[in-house]
Amino acid sequence: MIGLTDYITECRWEDIFTIWYVLIDDAYQHLVASLGQRLRQRGPEPTFSDSEVITVAMIIETFFGGDEELGLAFVHQYHGDLFPYLLDNGQFNRRRRHLTWVMERIRRQYTQLLIDPEDRLRIIDSAPIPACTYTRNSHCETVLGPEYMSVMVSKKAKLFGHRFYATATLDQVIDRWMLAPAAARDGKMTPAFFDDQTDLWVLGDNAFQVPEEMAWLKSERNVTLTAALRKDAKEPLPDKVRRLFNRLRRRIETAFSVLTTVFNLETPGSRSMSGLLTRITTTVLAYNLSFLTNVELCALETRN
Repeated sequence: MIGLTDYITECRWEDIFTIWYVLIDDAYQHLVASLGQRLRQRGPEPTFSDSEVITVAMIIETFFGGDEELGLAFVHQYHGDLFPYLLDNGQFNRRRRHLTWVMERIRRQYTQLLIDPEDRLRIIDSAPIPACTYTRNSHCETVLGPEYMSVMVSKKAKLFGHRFYATATLDQVIDRWMLAPAAARDGKMTPAFFDDQTDLWVLGDNAFQVPEEMAWLKSERNVTLTAALRKDAKEPLPDKVRRLFNRLRRRIETAFSVLTTVFNLETPGSRSMSGLLTRITTTVLAYNLSFLTNVELCALETRN
């Protein structure tokens, strides 16, 4: 079975970069057309296009663990023919951060294509994103305050930073995501997460078991949140149901594993909130575009 991100090591990088650029530029042009105006209100269009900035950002997150200096040096040295007007580090970083909202809009465009409109089942989970080690939180310049202090139960460690929340389909496509301070309990964040969504059935682990929030979601948004029960609960789920529930939940755990191990979700290495949001946005975009990248690479192999 071919893995979602096997193309990273098995396919020619030039083909991957070209496919990414075409996908990004098509969506970018569609976004501009939908807005009815160009994104820049003054001055000419830049020589190094926005689509190229986003493509190189994806290259950096996917192949170089988010190291912009290393990624830009590699692209300049080995793929200068694909990106002849590549920017220097400072210019690239500024352009990339300004395009964060554009990357998210592009991701949403392709997410709509990847998810069946009739599919109303989602799986929700969260992942810790440390801003720094817990013992150095008083020296952190990115965020400050007790609302960013928590624990990582699975790692048996303290956490200072954020939590990344996301819903995925059974096909492991990321539908929505949100970043929040780490201290809040997962279940308390669901009203904000589903504030503009309706008519969904959502599966979550026992951290999302907050009865009052679950009731609000059902009455106000018609979102049925089914959270796992502890084994020592008064009325635990039957073994067959629990096994099915856990099997379905492993889909999003696999998605989070790919985001963490391949795209370095939990170690973005940002020094500012804007940089953190930009890198996470790039990461989720690169993850979702992997589904389309595999399709395009298979089609390319067939033509060749």
